[in-house]
Amino acid sequence: MSYTYDKHKPFRTYLEEYAPKWDGMAHLRREDGILEVRFHTNDGPVLFCESMHTGYLGLLFDIAHDPENELIIITGTGDSFLSLSDPEMSFVHVEYESSVTYDWWYLTATRVPLAWLDLPVPVICACNGAFTIHPESVLLSDYIIAGDNAYTVDRHIQDAGCAPIDGVNILYDRLLGPNAGRALLLNGGVIDAQKGKELGIFAEVVPHGTELERAWEFARELMKKAPSRMVRRMTRETFTQPLREEFTKYIRSSLCHECYSSELRQDADPEAGHQNMVNKEK
Repeated sequence: MSYTYDKHKPFRTYLEEYAPKWDGMAHLRREDGILEVRFHTNDGPVLFCESMHTGYLGLLFDIAHDPENELIIITGTGDSFLSLSDPEMSFVHVEYESSVTYDWWYLTATRVPLAWLDLPVPVICACNGAFTIHPESVLLSDYIIAGDNAYTVDRHIQDAGCAPIDGVNILYDRLLGPNAGRALLLNGGVIDAQKGKELGIFAEVVPHGTELERAWEFARELMKKAPSRMVRRMTRETFTQPLREEFTKYIRSSLCHECYSSELRQDADPEAGHQNMVNKEK
């Protein structure tokens, strides 16, 4: 059933083909047009590595080009959405060479936020815990249902000694305002579930363990309220366009600054590494 070029048929992807391909990083299932994407590592909490980071690009492309996906629910596994790292992929003892800062960081990190924004239908996040690594995977969702154990924090300065500008600076500025956003980046402030609700980042806060159930309930309600395929898609386009403009304008220069500051950090301390910060707890 894979697509073969045909000038009479638009390109598309098929769930039955791409679900097995990405099963190592995300379990996918669909009911009544609602696609659930549950990220995992060996069926447990996600252990982040750069292969997963680059994997987002392929996974999100396949999801975006499947016209049978009408709503998307993303979630994690266990008590962490994305806050742990894969110890086998640590950068602590890897020198920051151009192949790391460009191919793995700059090239990927400049494209992943736009890949999230290119999903053409509303995205609901069932946030099942901390998301301290690349929080854009949560914050770029249209409707975030957070467990009461959820929190995020950016500690690039405190734990990695590099500039905190890999895209979270863009989101903090837009979601929190410039002064509050800069303050949190500079002092490593935590946004927990209650604070996230007060700030309007989280649409709902529910007991941990019920996030996914509530996400499915909300998704089914939304399908009834917006039964038109075009209403769902044009709503998503309206929501994402301002963010797409922000990331298009700033993400490349931001990543250049972070990669440059990382290389300077490496010159000063050979044992320093990006990995130092990703296993930090609140």
